[in-house]
Amino acid sequence: MSERTLVVPVSDYSFKQAMNRSFYSCPASYNRGPSDVVAFYRGRPVGAITHYARVEEIKIEEDGDTLTRTDRLRMLTHHFDEPATVFILSELRELTNPVMSKNGRGVQGTVYTELKQLKESDTIQDL
Repeated sequence: MSERTLVVPVSDYSFKQAMNRSFYSCPASYNRGPSDVVAFYRGRPVGAITHYARVEEIKIEEDGDTLTRTDRLRMLTHHFDEPATVFILSELRELTNPVMSKNGRGVQGTVYTELKQLKESDTIQDL
């Protein structure tokens, strides 16, 4: 069974929200498509995809049902004031073998792959 995996770059704040509150949010205009799994690329000093989680539900949040208004504004203010795509996640799992950036080439936007490929890769370029 293939498991479509969305790899996203995240700030420390967004990673902590995913870890502690089991969601990942982004502006709806980013058009991040359906996926079975979300994997998290953490920039410097980590420089690797370190964790992933299965997607339980994807919803468009416009009025604060999923997030408190404060959380939504904190996550989206640096982007746009618009609806958010919210990925409700299962518990984050740490990759046994983190997928490392090589030669300073990390994940800038989004990358789609399969969970199996993610688990078998050593570097982001292998995806």
